[in-house]
Amino acid sequence: MTTETPLQAAELPHRTQLPALQRWLSFGAALGIEITPTQLHCTLLTVRPGGIRLLDTITINSYRERPASEWGAELQTVLDRHKHPKISATVVLPATDCLHRVVAVPGVTDADLPDAIQFQLDGLHPYPEHEATHAYARLQPPQQKSVALGIARQPVIEDYATLFDEAGIGVAAFLTPAAAIYSALRVLQLPPADAFLAVHEEESGTLIYSESPLHPLYCVRFPASQDRAIAAATAQLRLAADAPQARLAPILPLARESSHIPTPLSYSAALAGALPRQSLPVNLLPAERRTVSSPWRWVPTAVLVLLLGVVGLGFATYQEYENRRLLAKLDAELAQLLPRVNRVRTFESQITAQHANLTSLAAYATWPAEDLAALRELTRLLPMTTYVASLELTRDRITFAGETEQSMELLKLIDSSSLFADSEFLGAPARQPNGKETFQLRARRERPKTEAKP
Repeated sequence: MTTETPLQAAELPHRTQLPALQRWLSFGAALGIEITPTQLHCTLLTVRPGGIRLLDTITINSYRERPASEWGAELQTVLDRHKHPKISATVVLPATDCLHRVVAVPGVTDADLPDAIQFQLDGLHPYPEHEATHAYARLQPPQQKSVALGIARQPVIEDYATLFDEAGIGVAAFLTPAAAIYSALRVLQLPPADAFLAVHEEESGTLIYSESPLHPLYCVRFPASQDRAIAAATAQLRLAADAPQARLAPILPLARESSHIPTPLSYSAALAGALPRQSLPVNLLPAERRTVSSPWRWVPTAVLVLLLGVVGLGFATYQEYENRRLLAKLDAELAQLLPRVNRVRTFESQITAQHANLTSLAAYATWPAEDLAALRELTRLLPMTTYVASLELTRDRITFAGETEQSMELLKLIDSSSLFADSEFLGAPARQPNGKETFQLRARRERPKTEAKP
């Protein structure tokens, strides 16, 4: 069991919660397992935007000596009791079975990152080249120019993977202690400080975890005592004298209705496994052997799909709403302008009527001159021996009656004028005793032709 003694440390600042959007995407459940030489410390928990709920903890003793199916059944019973029968485990490897390194890669793109890591890999571990396996991931901003690298021997990974397969426990990830703690410190909250040091005592030594601008992710196991381990780590890290120091358990996000964390590493693994998309994915388990079965991992995707659907529906209905609002605005403006339009139409009607009146008056003004011209022309045409007894003058005809010596000559005279045409007698001329003929004649009037102005 872990034994911890009081630690003198500077007070850690108040932990700042994540932004609301990131918190609302924090849904998950996971089983975290810490491997020690003789025990398996297991922690089952769920993560929700409102906080963390610790469901259960179990310690499996002498797992190497016992049949894997036996202690696997015990663990499965706990999972069944909490209605998580198919949940996958996130396992923290012992610090003695894996290595943690941080590689600075300034200016290296994501496409070139695998080659950059491979180029430096041989100088970062003591294992035979054909036995070494590794996984890496960029650190979160503002330390994204550094890469966390986990290295282990392939036979060790295969041994642990086979052990859990025999126990019937699906495993989603094998993490280094550094990756598990780094991820757990960022669940629902920001890291405790820009520079700090955390201590975790184990049966075989002391695990020192630290973050600082010079060493963005430091995690080393010291076989020495706690005091000597802290002194050695502080010298390597060059931390300021006032940099906070604390136990690992108190700086982890605390579960609701829980006052302490029994096994910090398994707790950290569970937090990292509950939110894999927000965690540091330094997973040493081969992809073909990973088991991912938690339904809660789809909750963020479902929330995003729902939000996209709401936004799409909003865009679809917004256009119709805008059209209706624009039509209503146009109708209101038309209602305001309609009285003016009606007045304009009334004025146009009055102007048209007045124009017609003016045209008629202009025509009337020419009538007297045309009538006088017709009378003058008739007087010119008729012989001196012709007497006109009656005359009727309309706009299109002239009718007159009288006496003359040769009435038939009158038709030729009238038709020869440009002001008259189609002359005809209304009755047969009659010879009078005085030798003259009485007649009644009608002709069509022609409008006088106006001479074009030069």
